[in-house]
Amino acid sequence: MADESGFPRDLVFTRVCHVKQGYDDRRRHIVREFERRGVPVTFYTEWDRPDITPDIRSELVAPTFTYPPAVSLALKHVGIWRDFLETDLPYCLVFEDDVFLARDFVAKFRQGLAELGGPTRKAVIYLGNGSTYYTPSWKLRKGQRLYPALHARCADSYLITRPVAEARCAWIDEHKIYTVIDHQIEQMDEKLGIEMLWFERPIVEQGSENGAFQTSVAGKKQPLLYKKLKWNVKKYRRMIFGHNARS
Repeated sequence: MADESGFPRDLVFTRVCHVKQGYDDRRRHIVREFERRGVPVTFYTEWDRPDITPDIRSELVAPTFTYPPAVSLALKHVGIWRDFLETDLPYCLVFEDDVFLARDFVAKFRQGLAELGGPTRKAVIYLGNGSTYYTPSWKLRKGQRLYPALHARCADSYLITRPVAEARCAWIDEHKIYTVIDHQIEQMDEKLGIEMLWFERPIVEQGSENGAFQTSVAGKKQPLLYKKLKWNVKKYRRMIFGHNARS
């Protein structure tokens, strides 16, 4: 019998984007963080930069998208969706390797899954607070976890259903990856009519944004203490007043 309080391993395909070599601090962090929250850890390490052959680029990546770290990360997300579709599980949960999980992550995650209503819904749930996007506090409703959004959050932590994975993979096969994965997901999901839902309040935070890690893909490196202070000021202000990219 499934544990009705633990992580729903029998329903959710879970993967963490990572690399085969390097970033050992992130690997240790993820193992420690996930184990203490009761979330399974399976690293996805395919399509590191040295693995991306000209044939792979020709098949899946637009010629104009050339920044190697971002290409590799985008391919990892696509690879996870493809592997998920090889299973019979209804949900796919994807993380990047710098995330922190809320103490009550599993309990709230299960609430969000129940609120979603079922695996046939063509929807993505953004679990984190990427780019400090928040629904304003006065719009929150007691007991409600999922809120319709005008756009995506970042791709550090999200849940998708099989219809979403199928639609995205078909879209990539036809149009290829042409930009960083956060923007790629948002732009194609809009075209595909995929519901974008924000989990409120977020139960994941990205370490490369909150000052725990330097970014591994793009962006200007800043002192970590400065990043942490700046992030917290912005976060708590936006939790109250809300923030999105299309106000």
